[in-house]
Amino acid sequence: MANSTLVVYEPVEMTEKAYYWKEYAEFYEKYWGGPTSPFGVWFGNEYESFVQAMAAHLGIDENEIEHCFFTKDDDGKYYIAPFRSQSNLFFSENFIPLEWFILFGPEDRETLYTHWGFNALYYDTHIRTAIEHLDDAAAAVSESIKSGGGGSGIGKEYGFDLDTFLISLRDLKSWLSGYDPSGFIVLNYGELCAMINPYSLERERSVEEAWAFLGQLRESRFDEAASSLKAFLQRWDDIRSTASAGADDSTLQ
Repeated sequence: MANSTLVVYEPVEMTEKAYYWKEYAEFYEKYWGGPTSPFGVWFGNEYESFVQAMAAHLGIDENEIEHCFFTKDDDGKYYIAPFRSQSNLFFSENFIPLEWFILFGPEDRETLYTHWGFNALYYDTHIRTAIEHLDDAAAAVSESIKSGGGGSGIGKEYGFDLDTFLISLRDLKSWLSGYDPSGFIVLNYGELCAMINPYSLERERSVEEAWAFLGQLRESRFDEAASSLKAFLQRWDDIRSTASAGADDSTLQ
């Protein structure tokens, strides 16, 4: 199983236990020399030593320590994503849904090199921007469905349905609308990076392809939209198959 994640980072002052999280983030930065990262790993007894130091700093028992990912903006303001929270984190197993890519623009793409020896890929943007993207996409899809010019049938032969896609876009907006618009949302390809050929990963541009598809819908270029969607779905089906096969192989004795 290879998981990708969609994570909301909230302004620290908008969260429960705001004082605790601010103290946690400040101590973590001083201890490790920088913010947490979803791509980080613990070596040896690093984790135990850190927890002991954090507990001593906060004056609490080690079993009371809660963890989070955090980042900060150019003004030094902290944004956090608690590990135990179920409301600000979505998982997708072995593939990434099309609607997740709509949250971002091509300029939001980031890569880095990890300890595992492959490039990591992620996108991040402000929640307010992600909601604007969802509104723009929903308008294009809704108009395509209403037009009756062929748009509503796009993708049905591949198990894709525009009506269901529109519902997914609106559900994402409803979810994000519960957070402060100044927060961040991050799409982390996560373990899927290991399932994609490094050369293919470098050329991975699903966000651009998703917006190209929507542009074709908006302009009623339905044949082109159908072709773009087919290529997109086929590639992600291939990735899902590779990831599923990898999970099956890992269970062999």
